[in-house]
Amino acid sequence: MPFIEICVPTQLSDDVRTRLIQEVIDRTHEAVGSDPAIINVVVHEMAQASMSRAGKIHHAEPPVPAALNGVDGSGSRQ
Repeated sequence: MPFIEICVPTQLSDDVRTRLIQEVIDRTHEAVGSDPAIINVVVHEMAQASMSRAGKIHHAEPPVPAALNGVDGSGSRQ
């Protein structure tokens, strides 16, 4: 019983969401042979402001690396 979660940083139209879910069901059926009736797909549509991608928080300044903040990797002052 495959359970597949997809996270997207946008709101999808009903048509696009339906096509995405159907494609995932179809490709999963082809790849692993599961009966489509037991393939579960959940699409999480999230606002960009609710996500961190590649270590970057939307609308926030990147953190100062420890080495540039006077702290070495162990947490001790240099």
